[in-house]
Amino acid sequence: MLKLNTDKSLKVIKKIITLFTAAMLLTAIVFLFIGKNPDRKGRLIFTIGQLLLMMVIIILPEQLKERIGLKIPLLLETTLTVFAFCGFVLGDVFDFYGKIPVWDSILHAFSGVVLSYVGIVLLEFFVKKDNVNISMGNIWICISVVLFSLSLGALWEIGEYLVDDVFKTNNQQYMKTTRGTLYKTTDEPLVGHEALADTMKDLMLDLAGATAVATISFCKEDYKRKKNKRTIED
Repeated sequence: MLKLNTDKSLKVIKKIITLFTAAMLLTAIVFLFIGKNPDRKGRLIFTIGQLLLMMVIIILPEQLKERIGLKIPLLLETTLTVFAFCGFVLGDVFDFYGKIPVWDSILHAFSGVVLSYVGIVLLEFFVKKDNVNISMGNIWICISVVLFSLSLGALWEIGEYLVDDVFKTNNQQYMKTTRGTLYKTTDEPLVGHEALADTMKDLMLDLAGATAVATISFCKEDYKRKKNKRTIED
């Protein structure tokens, strides 16, 4: 009964986020066509892009389930949705990155945790596939999960750099006078070593979150192994 209620609550949370995102997307598109302010249109285009990315994150798990049979726990699926909502919608659209200085750090620390669990789900999926032969010890699984999370974190930073370079945004927070994703021509950039601080901090937080999950997973599996061994010996 408890699991049933939990699953129902998770589905409600995801549905609310989906409806809210869809409503915002439609509203932004309408205002894009009826608006006359060029500066406002630029902001609306950015908002639409972020909301479209959010919709992709919402739809992707279901597509993976249907197309390749990937089993994604509902808790992880909902967590990914909430995480993406906090980043794309609250962070970028509502400018939480600019309004709350630690918002970016919180999300990156959390991303290390989330991506690690994604890595665990993917490993379990491939290990159980009949046509893939993978034999890994517990320690190597944990190391692989950390590397998986850190690799995706690095790819994300590369993506942020490219987006900043092409669209003149502030995803990597290299501006000195604002932490928001969008900046004004009057804002001043950081110089030298300080300009690298945000990227390095983000990767360190990704690593810390992933390492925490891997350590907990290793301890749990090691405890189970020792417990089973004692049971067999008895």
